[in-house]
Amino acid sequence: MANTQITLTNNEGILVPSQPSVTVSDGDTISFSTADGSVAYLFFSPDAAAALSPSPSSPLEVSAVGGPLTFTTSEPGAYSVFFETSASAPTTPFPVVPSTQLLLEIDPTGVSFGSPDNNTRR
Repeated sequence: MANTQITLTNNEGILVPSQPSVTVSDGDTISFSTADGSVAYLFFSPDAAAALSPSPSSPLEVSAVGGPLTFTTSEPGAYSVFFETSASAPTTPFPVVPSTQLLLEIDPTGVSFGSPDNNTRR
């Protein structure tokens, strides 16, 4: 089983993941950290939270993850997670297109959340 390590880099207040997506595959794991050790919060879509074990709460502080999260399915779903520097960040609608990819989304403030230009700034 594969483990994917995602590192979040703070780019002028926007947390940018080290890659744009991860394949959802039963038994694979995913881990999160920040490049500089700063606090980050993960906001999981309902489908993503249901596809992971232990099922993460939203928001989940990166330092509170405590270990890898394990995918419990390989079935398509509306899987996404976005990252914020504050647990009280306003919630944003998650993309709803089913796929076998967990989309790693950047802070939607000032960018097109869930669009082809993800991980870029305007």
